Amino acid sequence: MGHGWTRIKIESVAGSFREAKRSPISRNFQFAEKRRCVLPHRDLRYRILIAFALAGAVLAQQGTADAIVVKIPSAGIPSTVTLSTSGGTALPGQQVTIPIALSLSGGAPASLQLDLSFDPTLLTFVSATGLSASVVSTGDVRLSTGAPNLSGMANGVVSNVTFTLAASFSASTTVNLVRCMSADPAGNPLSTGCLAGTVGPLTCATLADIQSIVNQALGIAPPTNDMNSDGVVNVIDVQMAIAAALGGTCK
Repeated sequence: MGHGWTRIKIESVAGSFREAKRSPISRNFQFAEKRRCVLPHRDLRYRILIAFALAGAVLAQQGTADAIVVKIPSAGIPSTVTLSTSGGTALPGQQVTIPIALSLSGGAPASLQLDLSFDPTLLTFVSATGLSASVVSTGDVRLSTGAPNLSGMANGVVSNVTFTLAASFSASTTVNLVRCMSADPAGNPLSTGCLAGTVGPLTCATLADIQSIVNQALGIAPPTNDMNSDGVVNVIDVQMAIAAALGGTCK
C-alpha cells in the first residue's frame, strides 16, 4: 500500500487551473505554501478533483493568484509498482552484489528512482549496473533511470548493486529501499512501494550455502556470492565453498 502524502500545487493560469510538477517521476512536489487543505480519504482522482475545487474557492476568496499546496493522504492507494531486493551474503572484507527487482501489478513505468539506505560502517558502495547511481552520502546511494523507456519497463531485475563488507562484518545488516517513485510513459506518477533486504555473513558451513552458490554459477539465481571477487560467480566459487564445507576455510 502507498503511504504518506501526495503534494500538489494549484495555481491560477489565465483564468484556469493547472497542476505543476517538479519532475516527471516525483510524487513529492515541493512548492512554497500559502495554505494547506487535508482532503477525505477516497479514490486519488476523486481527491484531486476536490483539490482543484478547494483551490479555486480559496483563490477566488483571496482574489490572488498566489500558489497553495493541497495535501492529499494516500495511505489507501495500492502500490502498482514495487521495488525490492532479496539481499545477499558474503565474507567479511569481500564484495556482495544484491539485485534490485521491479514487480508490477498495474501499468508499466517508463522511469523510476529510489535510494538505498545502509549502515556505512558495515557496507561500502562500490558500483551499480542497469541504473544510474549517485552517492548522496556514505550511507545513501540514489539509483535512477536515464532516458525514459517509453515502451514501459518489465518485471525483473533492473539493477545489480555491489557493496564491500567491512573486515569486521559479523552480523546481518539491512539495506533499506526508500523514497521509491516511478512514472508512466506520459510522465504521470505511479503508486510505488519499497521492500528492504538483508546482507549477511557467509559461513560456507552448510549444504544450503553450497547449493546457493551452485545455483548462482548456473545462472538460476542472481550472482551475489563472488567469493574470490573476480567479477563472476562460477565453478571456482563453488570449489571454494565445497572446500570450506569439508573443513577448509572460505579464503
